[in-house]
Amino acid sequence: MKTRGWTVLVVALVVAALAPAMVAAQMPSVPSLPSSIIPDKAALLEQGKKILADLLTMKQDPKLPAAERAKVDALIPQARTVNTELAKPQVETSKLTQLAGQVTDLQKQVAAIKAPALR
Repeated sequence: MKTRGWTVLVVALVVAALAPAMVAAQMPSVPSLPSSIIPDKAALLEQGKKILADLLTMKQDPKLPAAERAKVDALIPQARTVNTELAKPQVETSKLTQLAGQVTDLQKQVAAIKAPALR
């Protein structure tokens, strides 16, 4: 009778030890991101280059108010940094997503600087 009790205890311990591995094996894997969610590196680089070109053009504009010129001066190094990162041969997906956000932020800031000039 005591042997049966020990056997049950050993089996219970083995099952408890293996349960997490069995559950993990049955869980579906996380699917990879669809390519439509992953930003296109080449397109981002082109956008980044256009942003930098716009900033450099605005910097040369004698009609640009001093306050706006200061904003342009602050954005130029940020745009260069983003472009440098995007120009690297290999960019991790997580970094690419972060860079896409930075490109979007730069676009918004450049648009805000351009907006008064368009009125």
